[in-house]
Amino acid sequence: MLKGRVKGIYLRGHTYWLAKQVNGRRSFVSLETEDYVLAVQRAREIMDSPELQPAQSFTAEVERFLKHKFATNRYSKMSAESKRSCLIMFADSVKNIPPANVTTNHCKAYYDAAKTRVVPSTAESYMFTLRSFFNWCARENLCRRNPVIAVQLDRIDRKGKTRFANFELAQRLIHSAPNDDLRFILFCGFHTGMRKMEIVEAVPSWFDLSARTVEIRATETFRPKDRDARTVPLTDQFVDFLKRWGLRSPYVLQPAVTHGSHRYRFDFRRAFSDYMNAQEVPWITPHVMRHSFASICASKGIDIYRIATWLGDDVRVVQRHYAKLRPDDRQIMKAFAV
Repeated sequence: MLKGRVKGIYLRGHTYWLAKQVNGRRSFVSLETEDYVLAVQRAREIMDSPELQPAQSFTAEVERFLKHKFATNRYSKMSAESKRSCLIMFADSVKNIPPANVTTNHCKAYYDAAKTRVVPSTAESYMFTLRSFFNWCARENLCRRNPVIAVQLDRIDRKGKTRFANFELAQRLIHSAPNDDLRFILFCGFHTGMRKMEIVEAVPSWFDLSARTVEIRATETFRPKDRDARTVPLTDQFVDFLKRWGLRSPYVLQPAVTHGSHRYRFDFRRAFSDYMNAQEVPWITPHVMRHSFASICASKGIDIYRIATWLGDDVRVVQRHYAKLRPDDRQIMKAFAV
C-alpha cells in the first residue's frame, strides 16, 4: 500500500501527469492513466530510466523497423510493403510525431477509425502490426512502453472458409483452360496449393518429375511466406502435363518476363479473371484455388497435419478451416457401441 503522494505526480482532468526537470527545464509527461497506483509505477519507470534514445519522425522509425525485420528474415519483401502501408496510415493519423509521444488513446482512435473502413479481422491485423512496431521501439529505447497493449480489441467470430471448388469443378477448369500457361496456373493452385507469388516465381529446379514432388524454396528473387522450404507431392496429371509442356527457364511461367517495379514479375490476374467469368465461377481466385486444394485433400481423408505441411500453414489454422470436411469418423462407435 502506498503512503502519501509521490512528488511530481499530479492530476490534470482525469489523467495523471508527471512534472520533471530535464537539463534544467521543467517538462510534463502524461502517465496515461486515471489509476494513481499505476501512475506511480509509470512515473518510477521514467525516473529510473529518464533518457530515451533520440528518435526521428514516426515514418523514419517505421523504415528502420521494416529494414530490421527484413534483414532478420522476419518479413518478406511483400510482407514489409503491407506492414508499411498500415504503419504509414497510423503515422498520418498522429501527425508523424515520434513514437515516444504516441499514447494509448491515439492507438484506440486509429483502431476505431479502421473498424469503420475495413472488416474487423483487418482492423485487428492493423493493431497486431502496430503492437509489433512498438515492441521493437521499446527494445530500442525509443519509448518506455507499448501503447497498443492497453487497447481492448473486439472479439471476432472466426468462421471457417466455406466456399471451395470441388474436385470435379477443379478438373473441369483445368481441362477447359484455353492455353497451357493458364493450365499450369490452375494445376499449381488446385493440385499443389501454391500461392499466387509462388506460381509466378516457380523455377524448374523446384520440380523433380522423377520423385514427383515440387519443393517450394527461396531463390534469388523470392522467399516463401513461411520462410521454410516445403515439399508437395505432384499428382500424376500434373506430372504428365509438365513432361509434355516442359520446365522452362529461368521461370516456368512466362520465362521471358523479368522483374520490374510491379509487385509481381508477371501478373496473370486479368486472364485468370476473364476465364473464371467465362466459366461462370467469378468467385474463384488464386487464393480460393489454394483453399480448394486443402478442402479436396481433407474431403478425401488426408491427415490434417499432412495438409498443413503441404500448405506451409499452422496446423491449428488448417484444423479450423478444413477438419469439418473430413469424412465421417466411425471410430466413435467403438466408444458408444451397445
